[in-house]
This record gives sequence, C-alpha cells and structure tokens, in this order.
Amino acid sequence: MKIPMPAVVLLILLAGCPHIASAQVVIPATPKKFKTRSTGGGGSGGTATPAAPARQPTVVREIQYFTLSDARQWKSTDGRSLLGKLIAFEQSEQTFVDGQPSGPAAQPPARPTLVRDGKARLLVGKTPYEVPLDRLSDEDRDFILALEKAVAASSEAQGK
Repeated sequence: MKIPMPAVVLLILLAGCPHIASAQVVIPATPKKFKTRSTGGGGSGGTATPAAPARQPTVVREIQYFTLSDARQWKSTDGRSLLGKLIAFEQSEQTFVDGQPSGPAAQPPARPTLVRDGKARLLVGKTPYEVPLDRLSDEDRDFILALEKAVAASSEAQGK
C-alpha cells in the first residue's frame, strides 16, 4: 500500500510531538474533495444595507445691493476708468434653505446712503468697492452729489 505524501508528513510530525496527536486534523485525500461555500443569499445571517446618511439642507446666502444708477464709466483723477454701478451703502442679506427663503424679502431703504466718510460705493462686476470722492473726476463727483440731493429732497417730500 502506498501512503500519500501529506499523510507521511503528518505521521512524522505526530511521532516527534506526542501532544499534537490529540488534535484532530482533517486532510482531504485529493484536492477535488474541497468544497466551496457561497456567501450571502441565505435566509439568516445576511448583511443589512446601512441606512443612508441624513441629507444636509442646502443653505444659500444671497446679498442684494441697492443700485442707484445704471452702469457707467467712472473716471478717476489720474485718468483711469472703470465700468460700474453706484450702489447704496445699505445692503440686504437673505438666506435660502433648500430654495425657500428663511425670512421676509428685502426692502430697499427709505433713504439710501450715497456718501459715507467721503466715499461712494461702486459695484464693479459682482464686487463692491468704496471709492473716495476726491479720487473721482469732477463730472462723476457732481453726478453723485446731485443724486444725493435728489434723494434727500424726495425723502423730505414723502415726510420720512
């Protein structure tokens, strides 16, 4: 009778270590005896799909500027120019949660501030800039001051 090689190795190991002889070792006679087990698909012990994380609400903060003139070329005393709109120093901030406003809609101020601390505020693109009046050309300065007088007269006429 021919003894398979794994069995010979096992016998040698068992002869050298008698305390191992009490352990149960199962060696398949041929590799074809290995069985494969499938994972999952059983009725019990399956894995559960974890719950999706809670969706965070989308919060958008919107800033509104109150424009007081159409876009125009503003010239500085040193000859440079830029395209922008004259805006009031007041602005409103609105927060939207998932597209819904979280508060009342913004109302323009009754009497907007055109000049503060000797500066006017211009909106260039989407960015507001404070420009000192003494850096603007005489024509632009006169435009702002005339508009400021008109706003003051209008608010006085309305009794505000």
